[in-house]
Amino acid sequence: MSFSRKVVRWFCLGAHRSKVPTALMPLSDIRSAVVYVDAAEAYCEPFKLRLKDFFGKRGIELKIISEFDRDLRTASDFFLALNPLPCINEHYAASSSTARFKAGRHQFKREIYDLVVIDAPGAPLPMKDAFDAIEKMLINIK
Repeated sequence: MSFSRKVVRWFCLGAHRSKVPTALMPLSDIRSAVVYVDAAEAYCEPFKLRLKDFFGKRGIELKIISEFDRDLRTASDFFLALNPLPCINEHYAASSSTARFKAGRHQFKREIYDLVVIDAPGAPLPMKDAFDAIEKMLINIK
C-alpha cells in the first residue's frame, strides 16, 4: 500500500472517530444495534435471519451492514463486528460508530471494542460460531 493511501486512511479514521464514551451494557438497556458482517460468506443470508430473530425478540432495532455499504458511519446503542478477518472498512465503521457498547472479534489500535472474542490460532471461526460465544456473554451481562 502506498504511503499517501496510508496517510489518507489515517486521517479519515482520526477525523471521523467517535467521542462517545463506551462501556459494557446489559441487553435490557440496548434499544438499537448495528451488526457488521462479512457478506461474502456463503451462509450470510440465513445468519442475518438469526440475528434479526435474536435482537427482535428483545425489542432491539437492528441494522446489518457490510463492507459493500456506502455509509459505514452509524448511530446506535450497540455495535457488533462479526467479520472473521480485520479490514479497513470494519475499522472505520467501529471507530466512527456512536454506539455506547462495542463488541468485535479482534482489537484494533486505541482499543475500540469493549468486548472482544478472539478465535483460536489457525483458521478463523465462521460468523455464526463467533456469535454463539458473544450471545452467551451478552445474555450474562447484568
